[in-house]
Amino acid sequence: MIPRLAHRTRIVATALLATASLGLTACTGGDIAAPVGDVDTIDQALASGIDEAIENAMELSGSSQAVVGIWSGEQAYVRGYGDGDIDGSVKIRGAQATQPVMCALLLDLVDAGQIELDREISKDLTRQSGIEGVTYRQLCDMRSGIADFKRGYNTLFANNPTRYWPEQELIAQGLAHSPLAWPGLNVNQSDTNVVLLARVLKVKTGREVSELLDEHVFAKAEMPSSYFPAFSSTTVSGSTLAGTNYPLSGGKAVCDAGPVEVPEVSASILSGAGATVTTVTDLKNFYEHYLDGTFGGDAASITTDAFPVKNPKRDSEGNPTEEPDENGRQWTFGTEKMGPLYGRSGSITGTITAAYHDPESGYSVVVALNNSASGAAFAKALAFQLASISAEAGAGPELPWTAEEQLAELQKSAACP
Repeated sequence: MIPRLAHRTRIVATALLATASLGLTACTGGDIAAPVGDVDTIDQALASGIDEAIENAMELSGSSQAVVGIWSGEQAYVRGYGDGDIDGSVKIRGAQATQPVMCALLLDLVDAGQIELDREISKDLTRQSGIEGVTYRQLCDMRSGIADFKRGYNTLFANNPTRYWPEQELIAQGLAHSPLAWPGLNVNQSDTNVVLLARVLKVKTGREVSELLDEHVFAKAEMPSSYFPAFSSTTVSGSTLAGTNYPLSGGKAVCDAGPVEVPEVSASILSGAGATVTTVTDLKNFYEHYLDGTFGGDAASITTDAFPVKNPKRDSEGNPTEEPDENGRQWTFGTEKMGPLYGRSGSITGTITAAYHDPESGYSVVVALNNSASGAAFAKALAFQLASISAEAGAGPELPWTAEEQLAELQKSAACP
């Protein structure tokens, strides 16, 4: 059975124009009327395929709620699933899927002449040790050599969802395992980079990150429902997914315990690397603007300049001794690239999210589930499966994978299948 849709509405063209107008004039999340929730302007066979994929993913992940948004040209499908009053306008903890908003902020400040991309952050963050030689650019292209702070912390985050984590504690945890090999050359995906970026931008500008994002990113990217919460915050303003998780022991889900509710989650778990609260439509709007050149002026093209994530073997001077792998997963300035899709997937206790956009065709897919145990990889596989279903129906770009291959990835990623 398809999970019950709490509220389903067909949106006529005038309503869509009104909603877009609201997005263009709004500056901050939570302070204006919420956009109309559900949209269905796609072929019903495609809608059924999407519904079946979401139903399966909810069962595999132990989720009781989900929200999805798919856009292709003039076609759109935005829908909430599951228990309670859930529709397409529900707010979600975006986790790492919202991480590129910090890179967009950096680019907008660069365009405004306030920051230089290749300036060393130690010149602005003068009291922080262990960051010598690291530039602003390296924090988004993941070449700083700074390790990820989540190493060994995931169980603590899952079992202590409301604990406040000081920003400096997360940074110290990452720096304790740094530098990684060949800083400035090798790619090492690390949330510590973006925690540091948020901190140094606050120090450099003398303004709160929430204010900077409202002015430089959320308003420009038509994200009226998005906001960056205080790190002490444990709740979401407005209707949101009812977060759940399996308890973790030694980093593994305790499946026999069943999902437990996590109605409150500290924004400090990810801090600047993923605290943003958003909606599927706001996330779609962000990635469209980010990848289409809204931020950075002359430097805007950096958002789609991709390079391999797999690091080559190097000689004693750091020169590659093998050809780079151009066919696998790639990285850009804050996003990953798989096939024609650019975006991110993420996980914070209670929620997993994935958002991807193809700037060539205009196709976008965003999805969130309310059980975080299966992690970001599960959300990404679901987004890629939905993209394949769209492509097979002629409503998406050509992809180097099939829906069946991504279903296998879903089954592999499920914490408690």
